[in-house]
Amino acid sequence: MSLDQTKIALTLAALTFLVIGGLLTFDPAFMFSLNAIVLDPSPAMMSEIRAPGALILFSGVLAVAGLINRRIESYALFAAAGLLLSYGFGRLVSLPLDGVPPLSLVFATAIELGLGTWCAVLLRRGKLPAPLPA
Repeated sequence: MSLDQTKIALTLAALTFLVIGGLLTFDPAFMFSLNAIVLDPSPAMMSEIRAPGALILFSGVLAVAGLINRRIESYALFAAAGLLLSYGFGRLVSLPLDGVPPLSLVFATAIELGLGTWCAVLLRRGKLPAPLPA
């Protein structure tokens, strides 16, 4: 695994996850307003928005941990690839079902698929993660 490429990919994933996850968790109305979406501030809606935001935020913490501790680098890459490719795939499914979203979300799709693929390729080159010792 190329150390430099891995560090760059994990840094980009960490920054993306920490910013997006932080905004979704702590200021979802602002985050959604960037795409001209007005949220219903009901407790149910906000709970449904904040929960995946916390998952994304935690993934950012894991990516940072992978940058600091080489033993968990592969786990961080695996999580980053999985999360990014899942979001990108979900947005691709949405295109024919819901139509084309604002340009910012089309751009987000490209970033998610590109960075997610890069993380997956780096992970594959470095082999799959070995289990942590018990």
